[in-house]
Amino acid sequence: MTSPRPDLVSLTRWFLSWVTEEGAINGFHNHSVWGTNPATFLDWTSGHAAFSAPATGAIAQLVAARPDPRAIAMWRRMMYFQSHALQDDDQYRHVGFQVGESATTGLIHNATGSIGLLLGLKHAGHLLDEPEVDHVVSVVRRNLVALQAFGGGRPAEDGTCNQEYARVWVKMLLADVTGDGSGLPEIREDLDVLIERHHQPGVPDEGSSGTWRQAGDRAEGGHLEPAEYYGLMIVPLVLGYERFGDPRYLDEALRLCRHVARSAWTDAEGRTRFHRYWYVAPGRTLKADTPMLIAGMGLSLYGMREVCRIAPDAELEDFVARCRDTYAHYQVPAGYFASATHWGNEADVAPSTAWHAHDLVFLADDVADPGEDFWTTVFESDERQSVLMTDRAVWAEHGVHWCIRSPMTAGDLDIYGRKDRAVFGRAFFAWTDKEPLAEDLHYPDAPLFLATNDGMYRVDRSQRPTDVSVLGTTYRGRL
Repeated sequence: MTSPRPDLVSLTRWFLSWVTEEGAINGFHNHSVWGTNPATFLDWTSGHAAFSAPATGAIAQLVAARPDPRAIAMWRRMMYFQSHALQDDDQYRHVGFQVGESATTGLIHNATGSIGLLLGLKHAGHLLDEPEVDHVVSVVRRNLVALQAFGGGRPAEDGTCNQEYARVWVKMLLADVTGDGSGLPEIREDLDVLIERHHQPGVPDEGSSGTWRQAGDRAEGGHLEPAEYYGLMIVPLVLGYERFGDPRYLDEALRLCRHVARSAWTDAEGRTRFHRYWYVAPGRTLKADTPMLIAGMGLSLYGMREVCRIAPDAELEDFVARCRDTYAHYQVPAGYFASATHWGNEADVAPSTAWHAHDLVFLADDVADPGEDFWTTVFESDERQSVLMTDRAVWAEHGVHWCIRSPMTAGDLDIYGRKDRAVFGRAFFAWTDKEPLAEDLHYPDAPLFLATNDGMYRVDRSQRPTDVSVLGTTYRGRL
C-alpha cells in the first residue's frame, strides 16, 4: 500500500528548535495519554526530559546517513548533555516528564535516557572520540546499577510491564554496543519472566496478546498497556530472538503487534488510530479508544517494522502504512503533530517534544536516505507563526516563544514559555495578587481567538504570517 508520508524535514526542524546550546531537549511536556503536564502538578518545568532522549538515536541515524557538520555538532551536544545529566545517586536528572522536576526517580524515564544514548552509539558512535564513547558506556552502566533500586535490577513482581521491558532493552543494547555478552543469561531469564508474568493471550482475538501493566491485576481485573507503549516490549523480544534464536520471542512480539493493529479504530477524519487501552476482568473485557494520542505512536510502529524486517507480514505492513497516513494528516505546517484528540484541552494541542522524539525514532528509520538537501532544509529558519486549536484550547508558537491560551472569554489557560527556557509561567488577571508574568516570557502579539456557535474567529490584529490548524472545530478567519 502506498500512503502519504509525514514531512520528516519539517518535523526535524521543529524538534531541533527546542534543543539548547547545551544540548538539552526542552519542551512543554504534555502527556497526551493521561492528560497531564507540569502545570497540572503546579510544577512549571519546560526543560529537558529524559523521556525525550530517544531522539539522540534518531538524529544519529539521520546524521550517519547524511553527515553534516552542523547536525553532527548538535547531536554531539545532545549526547553530551544526556550523558552528563546524572544525579548523585546515578539516576538521570530530569526524569519527571509530565510532572516536571517533582519526580527525581523512576524506572522508565531512566531507561529511555539510556536507550537514547545507546541508539546514538549504535548509529553514529564512529563520530565520537573513543573517550566520549567510553564515558557514555560508563554512565549507562552506572545508571543500571542505580536502577537496582527497582526490583534489584530484575523484573519486579509489582513492576510496570513497559518499564521492566525498557530496562531489558537497555541491557541488550549495551551488550550489542560493547560486545560484552556476560549479562546475556540474565537477559534471557528476564524475557522469560516478563512473558510469563505479563502477557495476556486472546485480546482482542486468539492471534493476539496484550500485556498487563501490573501483573497483579490478573486476578480481579485491570488495564492492559495502552497502545503507545508496546514498542518497549516488542523491540526487546525481537532483539532476544536475534540474539538467542528462540522463535518464541519472535512469536510473542508478533502477537503484541497484532494486539495493537487489531485493536485500532478509525476516527471521524477517516484515519487509523491507536486504541487507548483494554480493561480485562473476570467475565468482562472492555475497550476504550479515546482520548488517545497521535504524536507518540512511533516506538510501537518502530517495533512493528523490526518484526516485519525479519518476518514480512502484510497485515502489519498495511497497518504501519495507514499510521503514516495518520501522521501526515495530523501534521501541521510547522512540522509537529496534533498531540491527541477528544480531550479538547491542552492535551490535544500542546506538542510534547518527548512524544515527538519517539516518532522521530520510527520516521528516521523509515527512510533509506533522508536526501542530499535534508540538513540544508532543516537548518533553514521558519519565520511563520504556528497555531493549533480546539474550541477550548489554543497552542501558538513563533520563534522562541510559545503559549497555550483559552479562547476569548475563557480563563483556564494562559500559559507562556520560551523554547530556550527551562521554566514557563502563567499570566494572572490584573485584579489578583499574583506576581506578573516574567517579562522575557511575554509572547509579543500573541494570537487570540473567539469561540462562537459557527466556529472560531481570530480577533487579534497582528499581521504576522500564520498557519492555523484545527481539531474538532471550524476556523472562520478574522472577525
